[in-house]
Amino acid sequence: MPPRSREQPFEALFRAHQLAVLRFAQRRLSDDAAAWDVVSETFLTVWRSWESRPMDSSETLPWLYAIAGNAVRNRHRSDVRVRRLTARLSATGSAAAGLAPATDVVAQEAVARDHARWALDQLSNRDREILTLAVWEELDLPGLATTLGISPAAARVRLHRARRHLQDLIAAPPLVPAPSSTPGRRP
Repeated sequence: MPPRSREQPFEALFRAHQLAVLRFAQRRLSDDAAAWDVVSETFLTVWRSWESRPMDSSETLPWLYAIAGNAVRNRHRSDVRVRRLTARLSATGSAAAGLAPATDVVAQEAVARDHARWALDQLSNRDREILTLAVWEELDLPGLATTLGISPAAARVRLHRARRHLQDLIAAPPLVPAPSSTPGRRP
């Protein structure tokens, strides 16, 4: 299809799904500018691969999520390289300060939220991706299968295993620093 004849259908697709793709990216990235970059990269890829888009409208959003997921992963790889370089350049680093036990509700909620984030971070990339697609993007099994390029049966098994792994990690006690020994005393 010549570029002129696909402008209107592309614009309609963009208007219909840009916010869903933006929310997808925002939940995976730390700032809005990076999320908008992912939206741009996603729809640039859609424009370039217009002929290979799914014709079934129920597959369009999972297809867009798959493209956006690739853009997010590229951004994460770039961020990791930047963090490694920054860490090498700043050799000074600071020691983690010990925290007093949480006594108020807000602090306890923060600890629980941090533990849940820690548990999610401990999952493999495959487990984390299928869980976030199922929960944050609210994809059903066919949508998960399309987004991940697997069968619905494989998506069901992978989702079940990912949920079980996450539950096991959340059930584990939060990591707390070991108490330091008092100077002058032997353990």
